[in-house]
Amino acid sequence: MKQHLSIAAIISGRFSSFAAASNKAPASPAPGAPAVILKNPPPPAKQEAEPHSRAGLVWSPGFWDYVDGWFVWEAGHWELARTNQHYLKPGWQKVIHGWKLQRGEWRVTTVDFIRNGAKAKEQEELSGQQYDPLAAFR
Repeated sequence: MKQHLSIAAIISGRFSSFAAASNKAPASPAPGAPAVILKNPPPPAKQEAEPHSRAGLVWSPGFWDYVDGWFVWEAGHWELARTNQHYLKPGWQKVIHGWKLQRGEWRVTTVDFIRNGAKAKEQEELSGQQYDPLAAFR
């Protein structure tokens, strides 16, 4: 009888921790999540030494992120450069209703980028070849 109770306690303990972990909000918002707008300004930005430029990379400076009611410092990092795209650096912007968080994102700078993407998709459809994920195992 004691053995059955201890096994039941272990199982219930595991399920309760799983349920608690699944109810937490994600640490970083999903793409397309609503914008974060606060009434109070964020803390002053930390001083980071911006590294020397590197070929094929873009520096994204650190910024104060707002997670679960707290300001959390996100350190600067390198982003891979993208052709025909411009990187908008992250930071806080003063808006009418308070302060809005602008996350770092890529923006298309030319229409040719969109046209070339559409042409490549058409060529894939016309060629009839499709990606076969199991081809290496056949």
